[in-house]
Amino acid sequence: MRGVYFADLAYSLGQRCAAFAVGAATRVLFGFTVRHMRTCRWTVRGGLHAALAREEPLIVTAWHQDVLPLFHYLVLRSRFSNRRRWTGLASHSFDGELTERILSPWGFSFVRGSRGKRGALRAVRGLRRALDRGRSVIMIGDGPGPPARRLSPGPVYLARETGVSLYAMRAWARPQWTWPRAWFKPVIPTPHARYVVHGAGPLPVHGDFERARVGAERALNDLCESTDAELYLHSV
Repeated sequence: MRGVYFADLAYSLGQRCAAFAVGAATRVLFGFTVRHMRTCRWTVRGGLHAALAREEPLIVTAWHQDVLPLFHYLVLRSRFSNRRRWTGLASHSFDGELTERILSPWGFSFVRGSRGKRGALRAVRGLRRALDRGRSVIMIGDGPGPPARRLSPGPVYLARETGVSLYAMRAWARPQWTWPRAWFKPVIPTPHARYVVHGAGPLPVHGDFERARVGAERALNDLCESTDAELYLHSV
């Protein structure tokens, strides 16, 4: 599913040129790092990995900071162990268009959504259709702006509405470079890094909605602590 092209949006020519250049350069970087991921050491734990081996669709949520190592893992798994296809949610923005341009060549499709009730309902309908077609859904839990590591209602709401299992995921590496000026401090793992991928779930989504949302948020942050401990507090 191709999303909204820049030609359909009120962007300047300079922004469109920037999108093309940045998107092309980042695709090259992403492809370069994906090719080197097979040289890395991988540790995977948690119920998510058994769920990924099955055929039924599922919903995965993770933090913004994990985006690059997360997609590295999903690309490698889909290419070398099974053919699970993923649909993500991207905003009607410059960043959303870049995300789609970078990842669509790797088998990811995107549904476009925006803040506000109308945009959220449109996104939920699109993601539901993807699940009905047998695709799995990846939803970044925080954002599109700060604060980091605060879970939006979307993943829990989608899981409740569709009955599809929700999993939390943390993908982290050592060594990796960090971009500290961005609000979510994105990372770029280096070739030959050690990866730790932890998955938790299925997470409870029924009953009181806010309690379910807070529980999923806590599960994600617990995964952050456990991966940090494994990579940086214990000997590697």
